[in-house]
Amino acid sequence: MMEATANHAISGIEVLDWFHSGARAVKHQKKYLNAINVFPVADGDTGTNMVTTLQAMVDHSPRISSFSTMIQRIAEAGMAYARGNSGIIFASYVNGMAINGAFHESVTIRQFAGIVHKAVDYMYHVIENPVEGTMITVIREWAAFLFQNHHRYDTLQNIMSAACGEAMESVTRTTDQLDVLSRNKVVDSGAAAFAHFLQGIIRFMKGDTAVGTLPQLALPSLSTAEEGSGPYAFCTEVLLETDASSDGQVSEDFEGTLRSLLHPYGDSLIVSSLENRTRIHLHTDVPEQVVARIKDHGRLLLQKADNMKLQNSIRKERRHPIGILTDSIADVPADFLLEHQILGLPLGLLMDETVYLDKTTIGLKQLFSAIPKNDTYPTSSQPEPGRIRELLEYGLENYESLIVIAVSSQLSGTCKAILKELKQLDSEGKQVTVIDSRLNSGAQGLLVKRAAELLDQGSSHDETVKEIEAFIPKTKIYVCLQTIEYAVLSGRISNTVGKVGMKIGLRPIMTLNAQGGGATFGLALSQKGITRKILRLVEKTLKNRGIDAYSIVHADNEPLALEYNEKLTRIIGKPPEFITEISSVVAIHSGPGCVAVCLTEA
Repeated sequence: MMEATANHAISGIEVLDWFHSGARAVKHQKKYLNAINVFPVADGDTGTNMVTTLQAMVDHSPRISSFSTMIQRIAEAGMAYARGNSGIIFASYVNGMAINGAFHESVTIRQFAGIVHKAVDYMYHVIENPVEGTMITVIREWAAFLFQNHHRYDTLQNIMSAACGEAMESVTRTTDQLDVLSRNKVVDSGAAAFAHFLQGIIRFMKGDTAVGTLPQLALPSLSTAEEGSGPYAFCTEVLLETDASSDGQVSEDFEGTLRSLLHPYGDSLIVSSLENRTRIHLHTDVPEQVVARIKDHGRLLLQKADNMKLQNSIRKERRHPIGILTDSIADVPADFLLEHQILGLPLGLLMDETVYLDKTTIGLKQLFSAIPKNDTYPTSSQPEPGRIRELLEYGLENYESLIVIAVSSQLSGTCKAILKELKQLDSEGKQVTVIDSRLNSGAQGLLVKRAAELLDQGSSHDETVKEIEAFIPKTKIYVCLQTIEYAVLSGRISNTVGKVGMKIGLRPIMTLNAQGGGATFGLALSQKGITRKILRLVEKTLKNRGIDAYSIVHADNEPLALEYNEKLTRIIGKPPEFITEISSVVAIHSGPGCVAVCLTEA
């Protein structure tokens, strides 16, 4: 490839080629970047997040000759699809390039150096507490080198190579700038990702774009036992669409308002805007409260809440080589899921023309308070293919095999969607078994808990699958509804039956049939009547078949759940496996106050 001179005009197509080559270089080092990720939290996903961000930038950007239009499109893709702290910081920097590089069909080396230098100020502005010794330091020093030295080099390749060398030296210095990096004897993962991105650009300039020629870095041996996931559990991200000001941009006052609003909820806050879209990143324990707090400030286009404590737990000390994955319909206590490192796939809950993430960005209190205020009743939606694929890829990267326990395929398309994504993934020869539980809620939760216990006992993949499949027909759920109103609104009970039932105060016991479809088991006209029927049913099951395990789940009705606990413990002779709240997706069909008894026959 011919070297570009100092007068070379950098086009949009050239920039896109840089990003393609840079993305390939980062992808090649993904495992290494994940392995050295100890800051801001040791969740081992910086490489994955940077690859996802860069891949989205190139996949969603058409080839455009105009420099300003091209960088704008890349920035837009970054704002929409960036992942994690490092991905959103990088996307924010590119956003700064787009803002400062507007109205250029092409740029000279001098102009490019000025654009990347000014973009640094924007990057620092969007981060609430910039920490030196990270990606931002390396980006700043790389941009400063370009700005101060571009006139000393006669070709674009030479100045970019020299600046890349400066960035690599800056990366090595990060080890001494942050204590956590020094203790683990590693460089900052995000900083290293940016340097590899630059190396990919240089390789493109030299005409060497073959990924196979890149060295595969050896995985380090880290002393991360002392490093936790930080004080907060969830890496929460939101993409907000708002009404832009007259110049087409969201005002700084708006960004400041969001920062002030979200500051009390966590740390690692980033608020970055491009035109009328604002990307928010926050580490928090209460993603549902964060989303509820900002939903009135714009249209929620995207939500994400990754469990960093779970990621850190798997990374530090994986419990088993076999991973368990289930969806959010399975009602199991959150502490159990974390302790047993069970991967969760949130279903969607569509309300206010917004898809919330079950058990993460919406909870029962938010759901039940919002229902009366909405003209349309909430509905559930299966997870998007991208979210399914990301979780499966994570599972395959971290486990030798996976067991997926999915909600009944008669109630949701989640099971089929998982199978579809699996067919398109390279499982690297690893065994993945998807089980249609034909159950939901606490009954599905009993299967998940049993699978975790089987792995603890040393069962193999096949032995665990065989036993779980044997438990499915023996596991039942009986739901005591406070009212049939919500079952009618959600379509689980017909309007005709519902009108009569609501008029006379009818309360059905809802259950699932052998195929996993909804069914009505019995009827009563009072809470006490329902309770008597369920207790008699439990006594009959105990006498005829025995009860191996049971659980109690409820929709914001702990007093009734505890009443059931006392009575069932006395009848069965042992306490339930767990008592927990149901998922919001289940609650839209059952309504507030419901309690369900789930049991597995002996």
